[in-house]
Amino acid sequence: MPTGRVAVSVAAVGLGVLQLGGIASAAPTAGGGGIDGTSCTDARIKACVDLSENRAWLLDGRGDVVHGPVVNSHGSEGHETPTGDFVIQRKERHHVSQEYEGAPMPYAVFFDNSGRAFHGGSTERQSAGCVRLGMEDAKQFFEHLNPNDRVQIVE
Repeated sequence: MPTGRVAVSVAAVGLGVLQLGGIASAAPTAGGGGIDGTSCTDARIKACVDLSENRAWLLDGRGDVVHGPVVNSHGSEGHETPTGDFVIQRKERHHVSQEYEGAPMPYAVFFDNSGRAFHGGSTERQSAGCVRLGMEDAKQFFEHLNPNDRVQIVE
């Protein structure tokens, strides 16, 4: 087997491969190994979420962690939190869910077109697709993230 193929095979054992917009990129398996000890691979991101480990980090957009890891909860079966690369769309300090009976979503930072957001709440139970953080961590995410910031969510 040529040397180049061995290197590729070895790399494939330690990394999953994600297909992102037609471009394959390496994604670390659970347990870290990504940017500055996170589970994410893009140094330009401002937030990283690892759904399998229920951990999240804030980054500076240059590859350095500025907060975390912190505990999070995410979507339940049938309401899964999507994985991939997202762009922050908007923020709302005192958001109330219209889809889920007026459920409070303090420090909401929306990252997709389906109303999913980082927000404060109990991390002891799963959400309807959002990334739920403890209140102090949600406040940190709210203060750190802004529209057009990039985030990455991995499983």
